[in-house]
Amino acid sequence: MFWDPAERDRVAALCEEFAVHTVECVIVDTWGMARGKRIPVKQFLRGGGYAIANVIYTWDPTCFIFATPWVDETDGFPDMHAVPDLSSFRIAGWTDGVAIVMCDTVDVHTHEPIAMDARNMLKVQLAKAAQMGFGVDAATELECHFFTEDWKPLYDDINCYSIVRGAEMEPFMLDIRESLRKTDIEVEACNVEYGPGQTEINLRYGPMMKMADDTVYFKYIVRLVAKRHGLNVTFMAKPFLQEAGNGMHVHQSLTREGKNVFAEPDEDSILGNTTMRKYLTGLLAHHKELQLIATPTISGYKRVQDYSFSPTQVTWGLDHRLVGVRCIVGAGAGNRLEARWAAADANPYLVLAGCLGAGLDGLEHDYELMDQVVGDPHVDDRWERLPGDIDGAIANFDAPFTRQVFGDTFVENFLIMQQREAQEFADNAQQSDDVSQWEIARYRAVI
Repeated sequence: MFWDPAERDRVAALCEEFAVHTVECVIVDTWGMARGKRIPVKQFLRGGGYAIANVIYTWDPTCFIFATPWVDETDGFPDMHAVPDLSSFRIAGWTDGVAIVMCDTVDVHTHEPIAMDARNMLKVQLAKAAQMGFGVDAATELECHFFTEDWKPLYDDINCYSIVRGAEMEPFMLDIRESLRKTDIEVEACNVEYGPGQTEINLRYGPMMKMADDTVYFKYIVRLVAKRHGLNVTFMAKPFLQEAGNGMHVHQSLTREGKNVFAEPDEDSILGNTTMRKYLTGLLAHHKELQLIATPTISGYKRVQDYSFSPTQVTWGLDHRLVGVRCIVGAGAGNRLEARWAAADANPYLVLAGCLGAGLDGLEHDYELMDQVVGDPHVDDRWERLPGDIDGAIANFDAPFTRQVFGDTFVENFLIMQQREAQEFADNAQQSDDVSQWEIARYRAVI
């Protein structure tokens, strides 16, 4: 039994109250996809967790298994153990009699955390923040495209923020919002976005680990509810070359005793806050190293284009949507930093761990803050350019910082996974300027 008895009793009472018969026990693979097992409630409450093959952390997005230093045929592809984290337990809001819980993975012999487990990587960074005296709040802001059952866009025109288009989508969007609300995921707003059939749904700001879990649950619930309405949905970074891609912006701030530290004016600077400025310098210092985490799929690099609202340079600005880090100041308790790097198909635990690790590194090293962007950054050659393809991002990833945040085991295996992804694309996709059928087949329906 891995659980605190009081927590187990709390969850058991919820299962009784809501007549739960099945618990969906989720882990997240390196590609950010929800995996796991459905367990009858009686078995779940025994507290044993479950065994699952450790190869899920190094297979490709199609579940194809290939040899890595992490695991290969000489190991026999052994099990690891999945341990439900009861703090993440929720009653399902999209159906009756079901609950969902996030699991951590541990070695079956030592019970130590699995080195490839991204959720544990985020836990490590949150523990570091706590040692420095900080709590961490965050919100992820994701976009997605909705399609008909045969993968036609719901509409073809561009009608961003349209209330009319929103009303047409409301029969299923209301179902999505209510399913999220009943799963303890609070939605602040949703709106039609800039692409065909594209929508953005904003989740309520809150503790970073809950936000990471909520992001995984969110993507899962959106897919389930869309299917219930005869629709398909994708979080693929770039399903259409000439239309808007799907991003995952990460809003973040540090707290102390429940108050936003970024909101305390303590220096005469543009940001007005020492902690916020230092944290920002860390984000900027490590943007290039984190690009491979933020953009893990081939199609994501077709999203990294000037004037696409996806950053192409290492930059920051005040309430500026063409920069890498958008700084919201003058909002009191709402002061925050928005890293605009990640694609919607990235693993949220890796993205959040990377952002937090970079910010904390800035607090420790107090890097010099580069000039802010004023005006159009894309015509200004002062700003360092990000790689425009996966090969460039791979070249930047192996660094002391990424090894400190993610660990040697993860960095070495993730590099192999990404190099193979690039080679698979080169070997199997017809080279063109468009989004290839290989990318669509590989990513659109699953990621």
